[in-house]
Amino acid sequence: MVRISRLFRLFKLLRIFRFIGVLGKFQKNVKKFLNTNGLIWTLLASIILIVVASMFYSLAENVNFGEAIWWSITTTTTVGYGDISPQTPWGKFAAIILMFTGIGIIGMLTSAITSYFENEDDEREYDSINKRLDKIDKDNQKILAEINSLKHNVNE
Repeated sequence: MVRISRLFRLFKLLRIFRFIGVLGKFQKNVKKFLNTNGLIWTLLASIILIVVASMFYSLAENVNFGEAIWWSITTTTTVGYGDISPQTPWGKFAAIILMFTGIGIIGMLTSAITSYFENEDDEREYDSINKRLDKIDKDNQKILAEINSLKHNVNE
């Protein structure tokens, strides 16, 4: 009975290895997506702009940083509930920067998604073409071998 319970523990361990494999494949796809069209750099620049604009807004409007972060994110995502709005010129300047940032993020994200799936299709097409070229190459090698053997037989 103890051996059977050990066997079940082994199966649980094997599930963990399968899960790690799935995570590895997911991580590879995420890295590939983030590197599409330099999306990672756009996201990093956007995060920096959101934090800087939040600090700027917090100082200009004299609100706490948590509320400023909330305002920055809703402004950047173009949701803008209207519950918080800047009153000072510096706060309005921060809002303008965040609005342009949000529009840029949406454009870059759309572009990256389109390019990612387009490249996936291209890779499948290239794989298909490479398989056909490999078959043609093997057939050519067989034909050349037969021609060489015929030349060798004629010369004898």
